[in-house]
Amino acid sequence: MKKTKWLLNIGLLGTLLLSGSAAAFADDAELVPIETLKPAVPMVKPVLTGTGGSLILSDSPESPKVEGAYYRDAVTGSFRIFWHHQNMTGEPLTVAVAVTNTSDEPVMLFSEGIGLATDYYPDVAGQMALADFMSNRAAQKQEAILQPGESYYLTALAENTHTASGIANFAAYTQQGHGDATVTVTTLGYKEQPANPLDVPILPKDVHVRGTFPHADRTGTLDYNTSSGNSLIRISSAATGPWSDSMPGEYEEGWNAVDGGTVINNGNYGVMYNLSVAINNEEDVKRVISVYDNPSGGAGHYVIGWGKDLLQSPFVSYQNAWKFTEFTVNQKGKTIAAELSLTGGAAGPQTLYFTNSDVK
Repeated sequence: MKKTKWLLNIGLLGTLLLSGSAAAFADDAELVPIETLKPAVPMVKPVLTGTGGSLILSDSPESPKVEGAYYRDAVTGSFRIFWHHQNMTGEPLTVAVAVTNTSDEPVMLFSEGIGLATDYYPDVAGQMALADFMSNRAAQKQEAILQPGESYYLTALAENTHTASGIANFAAYTQQGHGDATVTVTTLGYKEQPANPLDVPILPKDVHVRGTFPHADRTGTLDYNTSSGNSLIRISSAATGPWSDSMPGEYEEGWNAVDGGTVINNGNYGVMYNLSVAINNEEDVKRVISVYDNPSGGAGHYVIGWGKDLLQSPFVSYQNAWKFTEFTVNQKGKTIAAELSLTGGAAGPQTLYFTNSDVK
């Protein structure tokens, strides 16, 4: 097998630049006590549809203590990779994704958005990676033409106890005929880049999840009626159990290609929710709409795409809600495109609260 290619390295410099961007968004944030938004009535849950290519989730072992591979599986055509690993090896560690052409013909690999960051705080790394991903996935970019046996590496150097968090979309096509191609993805951590990522032994799993899932996105329509007053909807709620308030179609069963068996991605890490939010003004006058995000399951740093804006929160706990937008609607109401995903290192669900008030 041919020697693998080193094609992209995003390290601490990129992290520092992204940190400045995140801080700029957080400066204007408004936090309110969650009790000020209660009582709130549950909104009608939309039926979500799984869309997009497959999703590879690499979150186990979440805190590796030695070098090794974390997950490996073959995917075809379009796919997304989400990885989140805290370096606990005692020294700097390169955390990487390797995409290997295991076919007998050249494969063209394109990226469709890449977000990658490292930070001491796991949820900050997750926020920076997600914000970067959401801001740069407008068009395809050719990353490599992989000959048989060659690999593309996407890497980040994580200092000891720091977390590397990443999310990236790729598409693989045969060079001849431009049909969907099959490649093998390996997530791994090392001090020296291996000649062949497929030869790196996979570490034992921990309590967290690794697996491959049918779809990387969820789409649906969310309706808020002003006559309902304060209303809420939970996104990334637990899939099952006493804390579950999931939406129809929100979760899909995945497969652990390393350990075998089916898995559930609780929180849907790496899944982008693409929601059409319809604001229905049922009154005869203009209304001011305010929307808040409350991490009712814990705490963290979050990212929301709202219309043309990419919004990033400060640290938010379950006791507070982040007011991320406010706008006025006329009698016809308004429809906004919203996009969000649970950031690596943060806990869900993200509970969105909608309120409306008089125009002053």
